[in-house]
Amino acid sequence: MTASKRELNHPAGDVGAPPVRWWVPAIAATALLAVLIAVVVLLVRPPGPLDDPRPAFQRDGLLRDGPVLDTDFEGVELGNRTVILLFERSEPEGGEWEQWQADVTDDGADLVVLTPNDPAHDRLVSALHMPVPVDGGPPVGYAVVDSERQVRYVTLDPQYLVNAYEVDVITGAVS
Repeated sequence: MTASKRELNHPAGDVGAPPVRWWVPAIAATALLAVLIAVVVLLVRPPGPLDDPRPAFQRDGLLRDGPVLDTDFEGVELGNRTVILLFERSEPEGGEWEQWQADVTDDGADLVVLTPNDPAHDRLVSALHMPVPVDGGPPVGYAVVDSERQVRYVTLDPQYLVNAYEVDVITGAVS
């Protein structure tokens, strides 16, 4: 009895899986690329009108050895303790604001809110080298000045209410 060629090449009739067609990896790669593009489009937000026009400099996470400020800026006293200078376009209010305020001052840092109507606003913006937001208006963000009146951190942060933990970490690092 003679076995067929097919039986000799594949014992017990096991033919095996057919080779992968060329288009299967191409479709898989295309699908993966589409998913990655969708993730980037959905998760990465473009700079908004209150953001720094140079996004890489907006929140670089560095505690700088910035300039040393004067003791008094038209009623804003600096020195003896860490001070958070919050720049806002209007006076913040509401429960979320009160919680943020409590969170960032719980380690003894002072908080000074500066709106464009405050006499010290423009001088401090200039002294701190606060970036100008995309819309060209007054900055929304904060600066941290240590007890020696040295500027340690400056950023535009239009969503600062969401980021209380960051301010708390920064003030803890410079205290």
